[in-house]
Amino acid sequence: MNQMDSATPEHEGSEAEEVMLASIDRFLERDVKPYVQKLEHDDAYPEDIVARMKELGLFGATIDAEYGGLGLPTTVYARIVERISRVWMSVTGIFNSHLIMAAAVQRFGTEPQKAAYLPRFASGELRGGVALTEPDCGTDLQAIRTVARRRGGDYLINGTKTWISNGIHGQCFALLVKTDPDAKPRHKGMSLFIAEKRAGFKVSRKLEKLGYKGIDTAELVFEDYVIPAD
Repeated sequence: MNQMDSATPEHEGSEAEEVMLASIDRFLERDVKPYVQKLEHDDAYPEDIVARMKELGLFGATIDAEYGGLGLPTTVYARIVERISRVWMSVTGIFNSHLIMAAAVQRFGTEPQKAAYLPRFASGELRGGVALTEPDCGTDLQAIRTVARRRGGDYLINGTKTWISNGIHGQCFALLVKTDPDAKPRHKGMSLFIAEKRAGFKVSRKLEKLGYKGIDTAELVFEDYVIPAD
């Protein structure tokens, strides 16, 4: 059992927080610092570091304890991100993007969705991020063109997402689509799906970057991707 495991789920009091931060510091000193330069230079995905982050519970950092997460308050989580960023910012993107997806499910998901996904998100068994931006709209999300059309008990999704963090190594994404392209105002016709990789969901290419390497960034294509309505 590592030091983070020994902290209480609520992480009450500064002593528990300091124990956790000390555990992060040891992880950075031993498992990250010696390898940053080569991994960043080679734009290599840090498999061993990700495995260690799973052990530390970072993929469940802000997920409620009842679903297997650490249930950290935002202030403690921010201190962890700050510490890791000082050594290698790319590593924070791997679990930050993932936890944005988890937050969407935790805040707005149904109880069956929470029970099915949050424990697997928290353990790092199922990792991913958010699939929002597209080639023709950038951050103007109301202009997205990816469409989900109802077909019986399923939705059929077609479209392309780009600059998606964790796109290659992630397995599940919070996918923003238009369910009613004619809605006024436009945002009223938008929905978020929990999209796992399977037939109809493909990574078309890895996108090269000048920096922020280590975390993979990709273009995702959805071609008659079928997802259950629930």
